[in-house]
Amino acid sequence: MPALSSTDKIRVVERMCSYIPHAVLQGIRLESIDGEELTLRLPYRDELVGNPETGAVHGGALTVLLDQTLGIAAICCDRVGASMTPTLDLRIDHVGIAPPGRDILAAAKVYKVTRKVLFIEGFAYCESREKPIARATGSWVLMAGLDLSVLLDEDTAGAQL
Repeated sequence: MPALSSTDKIRVVERMCSYIPHAVLQGIRLESIDGEELTLRLPYRDELVGNPETGAVHGGALTVLLDQTLGIAAICCDRVGASMTPTLDLRIDHVGIAPPGRDILAAAKVYKVTRKVLFIEGFAYCESREKPIARATGSWVLMAGLDLSVLLDEDTAGAQL
């Protein structure tokens, strides 16, 4: 599968964020794509708070953000392109707490591609990339036969995957 252009990566990632129900419900959206690295944003909302006393976002919301970011990072990998990649394994180390009222960003990049499995790593942060609140790594199934480049077609903009 050929590598996507920067513009096509943006279009596919934006459409994926708008198709996946839990991402839509949490308001997860594209922040940036820098080469093969993807960054998504989880806007702070009171409904996502897990501890009302501290205002800290629930760990489940952070897990959804990281799973979404790492899984969709495959689209930005020039060796993979627009392929469906379901989660096989995800490990998250919570190394800090997001300050109340702050959006959370998550960045990810594929670091190894095999015939059937992708290995991806990433992290979540609020204040700076140098102060992560969580680190994640995992593996995703490469389903090259399920080509997501159909999302580049304007006629499929409102279609379901």
